[in-house]
Amino acid sequence: MSDTQTSPLATARQLVSDMQQQADGALKTKLDELDRLLITAQRLGEGQDAPALRQTVEDIISQNAKFVSVMVHEIRVPMTSIRGYSDMLAKNVVGELNEMQQQFVEIVRSNVIRMEHLVSDISDISKLSSGRMRPDAKMDMYKNIAMQVEKDTRSLAEEHNHILTFDTPSGLPLLNLDSARLAQVLQKLVTNALQYTPDGGEITVRAQGGDGTLKVSVIDTGIGMTAEEQTHIGELFWRADSELVRSFKGHGLGLPIAIGFIDLLGGEFFYESEPDKGSTFGFIVPAAS
Repeated sequence: MSDTQTSPLATARQLVSDMQQQADGALKTKLDELDRLLITAQRLGEGQDAPALRQTVEDIISQNAKFVSVMVHEIRVPMTSIRGYSDMLAKNVVGELNEMQQQFVEIVRSNVIRMEHLVSDISDISKLSSGRMRPDAKMDMYKNIAMQVEKDTRSLAEEHNHILTFDTPSGLPLLNLDSARLAQVLQKLVTNALQYTPDGGEITVRAQGGDGTLKVSVIDTGIGMTAEEQTHIGELFWRADSELVRSFKGHGLGLPIAIGFIDLLGGEFFYESEPDKGSTFGFIVPAAS
């Protein structure tokens, strides 16, 4: 394989380079390591036949997945400690805090929570990319998933004066899939809708059953997306160039993870959007036979 701009490895290196310019900290370290592995693959790939090159790439993916796994574990250990101690300080377990001290502790807590979400997302993306994630299927009802997601997102809706409605009719089909992963998908879609809808909007989570499937649509009255922006849906680290989008801290991993999980569950991801008229993001998953 020649080292040209049209080769897959050269394209991958360019994507990594673009992401490196936007990343920092642990994420940049990961991208630097990935770039080094891609350089190795390019050098080893010159003159190799397809099976040998394929094995080289598989080895790189495996090595990168192991690196991310170790990195995630090493970051989670101190974060758990920081989160625990900051929680105790916030609850005045070791004594009363003054107003400024309380504000400082809340800043620490909010940033640790943000880091926890980022590390979890990086771990999920790595497992999906390397094929190491395996669904844990079990019988469950969609309404249980919807109730948990509604509970977890209600405060965000109230913070922005949104009307959040979960339309969950009776008689929906029983599910036999990894309900924890499906809950993550729904939470990411609802959170996106809540964040990218101007204050005072409406978000409806509508579930429908039929033909051995469950269809869930998250409908918002938000800013919507242009046709060009929609071509980036599912692209790692991509975020729309909108003032409202940029006002929320994020890393462009939510939709890629949601799409990856739906693929893992044997489902179908769909979306519709129009600028200034809102968006619909959703999925169709198989019901229990």
